[in-house]
Amino acid sequence: MAKEKKSSQSNQEMSLEEARAYRASLYKPTPKVLNEEQKREAFRIFWASNKSKYGRSKSLEKALWLHLKTIGMSSPDQFAQGLDNFGLKKVK
Repeated sequence: MAKEKKSSQSNQEMSLEEARAYRASLYKPTPKVLNEEQKREAFRIFWASNKSKYGRSKSLEKALWLHLKTIGMSSPDQFAQGLDNFGLKKVK
């Protein structure tokens, strides 16, 4: 007869809810990395929907984008801070 090896770890079974919670805790979403064209397009959409709130026209878009790239605020979550850094305030 073959000897059975005893493992040092005890096998504990989790309930279904505990297993789901454990798997959910292991999930860490990776931030989506945008390339330069995608960031530019995101700013174009942002500016198209917010230019009236700042009381400015579309012609300022290129200068604003260059400013945002220069100061390192070219990601979509930093657009409002970058415009504030440029000196634009919301009027509406």
